[in-house]
Amino acid sequence: MVSISRRIALFAVSALALAACGAANGAATPGAGASSSALGHTLGSADAPITIIEYASPTCPACKFFHDAIKPVLQERFISTGKVQFIFKDYPLNSIDVAAYAIARCAGEGRFFDVLDDLFANQEGIRQAAASGVVTTALLAVAQRHGIPDQEAFDACMNDADIRQAIADTYASGEQYSVDGTPTFIINGVKRNFSGDFTNPEGFSRHLDGLLATLEAGN
Repeated sequence: MVSISRRIALFAVSALALAACGAANGAATPGAGASSSALGHTLGSADAPITIIEYASPTCPACKFFHDAIKPVLQERFISTGKVQFIFKDYPLNSIDVAAYAIARCAGEGRFFDVLDDLFANQEGIRQAAASGVVTTALLAVAQRHGIPDQEAFDACMNDADIRQAIADTYASGEQYSVDGTPTFIINGVKRNFSGDFTNPEGFSRHLDGLLATLEAGN
């Protein structure tokens, strides 16, 4: 799990906000996942007996592993079958994450998870672009693949105060669970770090099967 202090991460959010001040010419429309609220992007049924909240960063290698290797299994076995509602929450660790989440929100209704897929698929390229000082070019390419057509629209997205505030609010919502790194999972209100059973699809599934059995026995 990649850990970072709350002060540093909040500074990353604030730094982008300060850098973006002064050049806003219009605003982009915030986007969403399959459904969304101000504090999360959701997949699955709201009536599911289990709710999994994931706090994650698109530049976090452990988050990419969960996204690539574990979440597809959970999608097939639990989310698509009505057993789990999955809620993804933005948890930026740096200014690149903030910009990436802004793109996902600006892309338009129903595109949040499509952008997230793209960000994880190209995580290494984005990290290398950041190291080479050309990360804006890499992020602009992602944005253009998801309905943000040009530099002007990209800049408007980066300068959207409502989107910056929504990302900051979502980040701050992790305080109630003492989230201090990514990925962190909140499963029916219980915090689980990326360790042990939660680092592989078999272990994660085993935990959910056990929780379902317990819930069923209690009814």
